[in-house]
Amino acid sequence: MPVYEYDCKGCSRRVSVLVRGAEGDPPTCPRCGSTDLSRVVSGFAFHRSLRSKIEQLDPKYEKMVDSSNPDLSMESLTKKYGLDQPLPEREKD
Repeated sequence: MPVYEYDCKGCSRRVSVLVRGAEGDPPTCPRCGSTDLSRVVSGFAFHRSLRSKIEQLDPKYEKMVDSSNPDLSMESLTKKYGLDQPLPEREKD
C-alpha cells in the first residue's frame, strides 16, 4: 500500500495519506477531514549495495588500493563481506 503526499486546500498543509487501493473512496486529509486534496510529487531515496558502490569506482582506484593496502583489495573486501556467496533463502511463515 503506497503512501502519497497531498496538498490540502482545506488546511493548506502537505499531508501523507496511506492509500489502501487504486479504486475506492477519495483520500481525506487526516488533519481537517477535507477531500479537496491535490497529489504532489514527493522525493524518494534508494540505497545502493556495497557491491554497486565498489563497481562505480574508477578502475585505477582498485589498483592503487591493492598496491598500498592488500586488506582493502577488491578480492579481500568481497570475501570479508561475503559478496561471493549466494544470499541465504528466507524462511517462509
